[in-house]
Amino acid sequence: MDYRDIGVALVTYDDGGGKHDSLTARAFDVPLSGRPSVAALASWLREMVETHDVRCLCIDGPLGWRSPDTDSPHCRLSERAVRAPGKTGLPPDGVKPRTYLGFTTFSIALFESFLSSADWALPGDPAAVPTARVVTESFPTAGWRALGLSPLMAKGRASVADVQDAGVRLLARTGITLEQVRTHDQLQAVVGGIAGAWWAAGRTSHVQLAGAAPFRLDGSWREGYIMIPA
Repeated sequence: MDYRDIGVALVTYDDGGGKHDSLTARAFDVPLSGRPSVAALASWLREMVETHDVRCLCIDGPLGWRSPDTDSPHCRLSERAVRAPGKTGLPPDGVKPRTYLGFTTFSIALFESFLSSADWALPGDPAAVPTARVVTESFPTAGWRALGLSPLMAKGRASVADVQDAGVRLLARTGITLEQVRTHDQLQAVVGGIAGAWWAAGRTSHVQLAGAAPFRLDGSWREGYIMIPA
């Protein structure tokens, strides 16, 4: 895992005063180096959130573990709903495939670093403070599908031309303006953030929460929603 593999994009929605609404996305490079640290990444993301007044932060990665009571034996209900390849089971290491364990635990810890403060909440959390910013799980592949587009192919198989072509398709479908979006990870971050931009703007009818409501059990979050376009 490397900071260079973390795509970051600021996606904003403008209702145009009721005349012509629009989406804009600007990509950012993470100004960190070395082995990724949850504390360092969370600190930088908080700075970005404050600077740009972000109300909904979308993270492409698991927010918690599976509930022991779900009828889905190997994954959370949200992962089953969006057909995610990674399966998050019971803690501390119930992950399939096993190669996802490091990524999964990093993502869960990143969510925990935000949710340890009352200033942040998951969508669907009944205990959330009304003024809290929302941090939510996203899944870009499901985002592409929900927008009626073929998902961007896996990073290891996608050429620069493939990424550019996918950006053109996204523009044609949504009218989104892309600024400094160059890489596979950045374009995936854009798609993962579109539903979050709509959510922050109050356009909840354009957003789907796939999965089951989040709750705490044995010191960790369980289940939770994946936010995608409706």
